[in-house]
Amino acid sequence: MFLTASLLLLAAATPASSQPLTRARFVMGTVCEITAPDDREIEAAFSQALRIDRELLSTWKEQSELARLNARGTAVVSPELWDLLAVASDWSKRTAGAFNPLVRPIIDCWQTRGAGAVPDGNTLAVAHAKTAIANLTFQPPRTIALLNGAAIEEGAFGKGYALDQMLAVFESGSDAVLNFGGQLSVKGQAMVTIADPRKRDHAIAELILENASLSTSSGSEKSFIAGGRSFSHLLDPRSGEALAARGSVSVIARSGLQADILSTALYVMGSVEGLRWSDQHGVAAMFIDSDDSIRLSREFRRVAGGFSIIDSHFQTKE
Repeated sequence: MFLTASLLLLAAATPASSQPLTRARFVMGTVCEITAPDDREIEAAFSQALRIDRELLSTWKEQSELARLNARGTAVVSPELWDLLAVASDWSKRTAGAFNPLVRPIIDCWQTRGAGAVPDGNTLAVAHAKTAIANLTFQPPRTIALLNGAAIEEGAFGKGYALDQMLAVFESGSDAVLNFGGQLSVKGQAMVTIADPRKRDHAIAELILENASLSTSSGSEKSFIAGGRSFSHLLDPRSGEALAARGSVSVIARSGLQADILSTALYVMGSVEGLRWSDQHGVAAMFIDSDDSIRLSREFRRVAGGFSIIDSHFQTKE
């Protein structure tokens, strides 16, 4: 089966030949859409997403493991949460802090989940100190502690992890496309379009995604104006500063979790540093800059089957 889907456009996946089923649910604060041939597998995948949101990762639902850990500062956690946070901590170190699961204090400081606000320097410095990755400690067998007022934010890795668990329910003979708030995971093949970061309904490039996940981070999706300046909802954990909107970054990876983490980290790095880091670490990344230029990592060129730019206003840049 060959499917088509859109990234950032949130369009329904449609088949090229037969007619698989498409279902949608609102979960983890966004719309999740699944296209696959078996309704029972689709419902099982949604059940996984609901479980992860309700029991594991929600910072809004007090009964979730992550919410309890944030509230108490220390907890004996499940093997699942232990393993996931260990991976998140490792990626923070590998990206030199461009991705940081402890970013929650500066999110609260900038009020990016609300109307947005510019914090004063002292307030920001206090919040930024809490994000040091050393404040996330692992005490075997399964005790995690958050030191010095640290708190975990799942926004840059939760949906990617959920996609991996959801895709695992589909049997070997079942192709599926999962679109979770703009991040795609595909079992089989799908034709994917990537949107102009300033116009979510306008596709500028397309490619074939095969047994992989594609995540895009864009500061233009959510923005706010405070103190006469415009900011995006994305923050640089290294400095504590809110970033201006500056195009988008799309990452292809076998794991939804890895794609989710790295699209955020590379957006924080910016296209010059991010492209260099991607090439050094074999990451498939596509950078769209504010001047409408497109930069592709070497790994992206290798794995993005059938890649083409369908809007001639955008041009690749070496």
